Amino acid sequence: MNNLEKINIHKPVLLDEAIKFIPKKNKLNIIDATYGGGGYSKKILKLKNLNQLIAIDRDPEVNYFAKLNNYKKFKFIEGNFSQIDKIIKSYQLKKKLLGFDAIIFDLGISSNQLNDSRRGFSFDIEGPLDMRMNQKLGISAYDLVNTFNEKEIANIIFKYGEERFAKKIAKEIVNYRKKSLIKTTYELASIIKSKINKLSKKNPATKTFQALRIFVNNELNDFKEALTKSEKLLLPGGRIIVVSFHSLEDRLVKDFFNHKSGKRWRSSRHFPEYADTGSSTLKLITKKVIRPDEKELSTNPRSRSAKLRVAEKLGKLNEN
Repeated sequence: MNNLEKINIHKPVLLDEAIKFIPKKNKLNIIDATYGGGGYSKKILKLKNLNQLIAIDRDPEVNYFAKLNNYKKFKFIEGNFSQIDKIIKSYQLKKKLLGFDAIIFDLGISSNQLNDSRRGFSFDIEGPLDMRMNQKLGISAYDLVNTFNEKEIANIIFKYGEERFAKKIAKEIVNYRKKSLIKTTYELASIIKSKINKLSKKNPATKTFQALRIFVNNELNDFKEALTKSEKLLLPGGRIIVVSFHSLEDRLVKDFFNHKSGKRWRSSRHFPEYADTGSSTLKLITKKVIRPDEKELSTNPRSRSAKLRVAEKLGKLNEN
């Protein structure tokens, strides 16, 4: 890692608003399930009533920033939040933590990852097509665009990018790779742009890059699993706090919170079982989604699509 790569340029979104929803009680135990650049953890570590903060991230390169937090109350553990229960189990037992008062998710990718040319997340920066949160695991975006068939690619782009030109883009990708393998972010972005000639504030490659990243990292399935496991880790009165950045993530959060809080007026393809069975275990704290204000939008354009939702675990605390 060179000096430029060691600079933390990530700016957390909706930070102050999210922190306000952490319960007001003594000896708080908190999980930052998406450490990233560490912005949330840094803010949480300033809380006077903090007992223990456990931070998690699947990206091995995050270890560098995590090591800068030399606090007895802080522990960083590398791992995928879909395994949040197993990741913290041994540490929880060691510290005799009965449960947690807040679990925070700041979804998406960090600016540190987006601006690193080696990672291949951005269509604005030339780099190898990778897009993996952990470059040691799984298939890369390069593997996907160069080996999956046309129908598979189209389905991925449509399902995870909600791209209406998915079929056209997939066809162009397959035609292009007959002549040459698609190796870089610029190559893929130019292929997409050549097929989608439209005036838009967003780059034509935006939705396709989002779709490939989500699929490669299994983001939605992992997050769905993390939500279910997180609820079980909370103490009564504990809260799940989620900042999401696109409609697919937000829909997952909304469905989970609604169904677990007793709003069974519609079924959910994500959590269908909650529509018909079981008692309410969560209470909605944010009746309406919270978005960034004008001040944050002006200083941090990345925040424009952010949404904050919070739910609280029902039940009575054991005072003994």
